[in-house]
Amino acid sequence: MRIFVSAAEISSDIQAEQIIRSLQALHSDRKLEIYGIGGPRLRGLPGFRAIEHAESMRAMGFVEVFSKFLFLRRTLNRVVAELDSNPPDVILTVDYPDFHFILMKKLQSRPWFRGAIRICGIPPKVWVWRSGRVEKIRRFYHGVWVIFPFEKSFYQDRGIPVIYEGNPLISSLLKKAVPKEPLSSGDEIRVAVLPGSRDGELKLHLPLVGPALHELSQISGKQIHAEVPIPEGIDEGVFSRELISTDRVHYRLISGGSAEVLSRNSIGLIKSGTSTLEAAVLGCVPVIFYRMNPFSEWIFKRFVKYAGPVGLPNILLGIKHRARSVFPELLGAEAKPDLLATALHRLIEDPDYRNELSRKGEFLKDSLVPHSDVSARIARGISEWISNPPLPSGMRSRSLGIAMISFFWSFLNRSRRWIRMLFGVQASALPVRSILVGNLQAGGAGKTPVVIELARIAMARGYQVGVLSRGYGRRNSGSLRCVELGDDVRDVGDEPAEIKAALPGVTVVLSGDRRKGAQELVRRGVDFIVADDGYQNLKFKTDRTVLLVTDAARDEIPYRDFDGEVLMADLLVQTKGLPILRFPYAKKLEWRISSIPEHPLWLWTAIGDPQDLLAFYEKNGLRFKKVFTARDHAFPDPDMIRRLIEAAEADGARLAITPKDSTKIDPRLRERCFVLRRELVGGSVFESLFEGLQ
Repeated sequence: MRIFVSAAEISSDIQAEQIIRSLQALHSDRKLEIYGIGGPRLRGLPGFRAIEHAESMRAMGFVEVFSKFLFLRRTLNRVVAELDSNPPDVILTVDYPDFHFILMKKLQSRPWFRGAIRICGIPPKVWVWRSGRVEKIRRFYHGVWVIFPFEKSFYQDRGIPVIYEGNPLISSLLKKAVPKEPLSSGDEIRVAVLPGSRDGELKLHLPLVGPALHELSQISGKQIHAEVPIPEGIDEGVFSRELISTDRVHYRLISGGSAEVLSRNSIGLIKSGTSTLEAAVLGCVPVIFYRMNPFSEWIFKRFVKYAGPVGLPNILLGIKHRARSVFPELLGAEAKPDLLATALHRLIEDPDYRNELSRKGEFLKDSLVPHSDVSARIARGISEWISNPPLPSGMRSRSLGIAMISFFWSFLNRSRRWIRMLFGVQASALPVRSILVGNLQAGGAGKTPVVIELARIAMARGYQVGVLSRGYGRRNSGSLRCVELGDDVRDVGDEPAEIKAALPGVTVVLSGDRRKGAQELVRRGVDFIVADDGYQNLKFKTDRTVLLVTDAARDEIPYRDFDGEVLMADLLVQTKGLPILRFPYAKKLEWRISSIPEHPLWLWTAIGDPQDLLAFYEKNGLRFKKVFTARDHAFPDPDMIRRLIEAAEADGARLAITPKDSTKIDPRLRERCFVLRRELVGGSVFESLFEGLQ
């Protein structure tokens, strides 16, 4: 098995080395060919073949990256040529997103690319800025491996498979910790100093360190003993030329050993990045600082406009505004020697303040290292993906064609409303109390569970309930028909069959003419109707209307109406997706699993949005070993279902199907399947619709 790994930075090199080493141990019975871009740690692994050294690719900020452009382009071409010659079975990229996204874009046209398992390790901080990169991750990768606990739900909510078992770097650092030494001893104060590991960072940060520590010595009246670990791959001369010991400040340069330095010291002057988090969890309270090239800083302020903290300890503590940071942050023009010295001096002079920050670091440590074998667990998760690839999320199709369909469809429906209003044409009211469930978009909003929930509430209130539906996809679609248990699904449609199966006591009538269908329901004794779809049908009206929306945009899925038409609905409900800013008043539905299996599952499904289904169950702790999908409303071949059931059983699993799919499967086969069921949490969302209908 060939594994291509790219870890183009010092910290990611350390993380990647631990995961690859664990993968080698996990697959000791197989020959693994591992090659790619790595630093000293990866290159030290037995059998690793380096295409490029990570040290040569260090860059930061906008200007610095541009200066390396030609070199990075040559490296990119060399990597692509190597992968074309030796196509990998697994692609693992770690951090360094801009380079890796360009690489993946180049690779996606290769015929071998789709057959490779693609994992994005330590993805970019899309929760801070440039959130559009989530769609690049969705397009290029099968899933992500993340190192912060809140990232797990972030990606799960967006339907992207995710592995989180803790932070392997922090886990390994804790094993290297040494006893803490006193902050102050006689006339000496101990301080850890970590100014960065990239060339551009060091050029901007090292000149700050000397004046800041000299100022601290003046304020405190004591000599400063500064311990400075030299990152792997960095020439010690870069540090020694700037950090020159004096009678007030003594520097001790140490090759590597950042964990020992941070655990030994109680306070530190630490540049923003992973090292600030390392310091916090090792009990070294950091003063976080960062300087950028003036032009890079201008771009960040002008275009990013991020007001939150940048220090990882503050971010992980949930701080939303940098002014309220727990650990002190001095960024850009604020990172001046006198201000840095003042922040350090407060930590020295106020032990209660320092101890409170130490306790915050202890809290972060517990959340980041929930297991003793973090790297091994991540490797096992990756190995499972190699054996059973997660279903690619599939970025929604965004196109001008879909946007044009949305516009013309919406314009047509608005024009129909205007014409009917101009000529005074009135819609006919249904003959009994009624609620309509409609879509703003064309399908995929999850009407059927909402129809079932409304019918259930109406039954609980004592109504004889009927459901009025068109019966999408059925044979003889224009005919009037009453659905009975056991009907051929091809004659009634899978969604009406699902409704009847869920609520046998409800009368379900299918009709292209909704008024005739309503009359048939009344003839059968119904005194309350739930209309499944028909928001754009202007020939009839109901007492109440519920309009369903998702977060899909107009160029991702066709819209039937303009946004303004939501004002006609009595209740706007968002059934899935991220919060919709243009509809902040929409009620968001929450779901829960109503039946949890005791065995592994495979999945076969033919629904409109399988990604939403997978994201929901994975978020709730249920992952499918294998997934098979078909187009929405498709009828499965019985022999194919039988083979899947038998293969799943041979694997010690059961084949899972949705309630909608179960209506299309032979009962004898259905008995051998596990029917997934989820239910709405809080039916009270709909209770207001029934007020005044008695």
